[in-house]
Amino acid sequence: MNAYKILEYLNDRCKYIFDIIQKCGPITKNELIDKTKIKLTTLNRDIQVLTDNELVIESAIAESTGGRKPVLYDVNPQKFYTIGIDISRTYIEITITNLKIEIVADKIINNPYDIENITKFLPENIKDLLIELSIDMKMVIGIGIGTVGDFNTEYLHDKLIKEFEVPVYIDNGANTAVVGEYFFGSGKGKKNIAYINCGVGIRTGAISSGILIRTINNAEDAFGHMIVDTRGELCSCGNNGCIESYASILKIKQKFIAEVKSQEKALINKDLEEISYKDILILAESKNDIAVNILLDSAMHFGIGLANYIKLFNPQLIILSGPLIQNSQLFYDTSIKVALEKCHIKNNEVIFNRGGYFKNKSIAVGASVLVIQQLLRLKKIT
Repeated sequence: MNAYKILEYLNDRCKYIFDIIQKCGPITKNELIDKTKIKLTTLNRDIQVLTDNELVIESAIAESTGGRKPVLYDVNPQKFYTIGIDISRTYIEITITNLKIEIVADKIINNPYDIENITKFLPENIKDLLIELSIDMKMVIGIGIGTVGDFNTEYLHDKLIKEFEVPVYIDNGANTAVVGEYFFGSGKGKKNIAYINCGVGIRTGAISSGILIRTINNAEDAFGHMIVDTRGELCSCGNNGCIESYASILKIKQKFIAEVKSQEKALINKDLEEISYKDILILAESKNDIAVNILLDSAMHFGIGLANYIKLFNPQLIILSGPLIQNSQLFYDTSIKVALEKCHIKNNEVIFNRGGYFKNKSIAVGASVLVIQQLLRLKKIT
């Protein structure tokens, strides 16, 4: 039987127990009873179903508080796998994770943002990874994909289902990232968390009390198009003063080039039009005035947006990620400083995390988590 059918065919109570074991294991039966309120006889029967299907294993023996030492149950890390894919505007990342959401394989492909090209080479790259790991397709639970918001996914979705005959779930990348971090990463145990990725654009995902917050049209750039200065820079959306018009790597590059030209300065041994955002960030770290001032202005507007977001959403954790965050300590530190100064909230306990538990792989790993969450589709268990 294909792996995904094993999960699909479980009754709701078995799915619920599996979900608890996956998120809290290794765990004893007594701990499971405390969490689920299921009677021991029923729990024994359901755990037997899970072990018979090799979804759950006896992983170890726990320390005894007196009497017989209890068995610890955990998900099987060597039997079933999920494939998570991050499709951005500049690269594609493929990860394969086991049931413990540990990455067992990872591949990054630098590729132009073109649907026809992606649809051609993606299946072959997935197959190559599975062959390298000696993983049969019957061991794959499904494929999850996190994409940028303007990506047309319908054709790719149908192509992958036809090619691999497993469920395929697609969501915007910020949503998959926040799902992964909430259940298995830095957000584990928290009620409200947000994930913000600063790159070519600004992508945002949020979970409130366990519910994924979806904006109008499921747009991942709603935060990026929050207006922080009505007389500010013209944004691609047509408004003035959006956060993205200050804090995207494209805008930073454009402003730097314009400023250097206006001052007629030669700063690096490279044609201005060929300069990358990383060059600008390196110059800022070297205390170049133009680069520093542009980054500080960018971070200030981004920080104002964060302050507004904190007051509206009340997150316990904000994960900041993406190339701008990863490559600029100045931008990261200044953004947080401004956000906290502008909040004006007493006893504010929001935590900022740089990159999250899964770092730059949050979108791909979160896409794997999305697969399992969709297949379980848990109802309330009593």
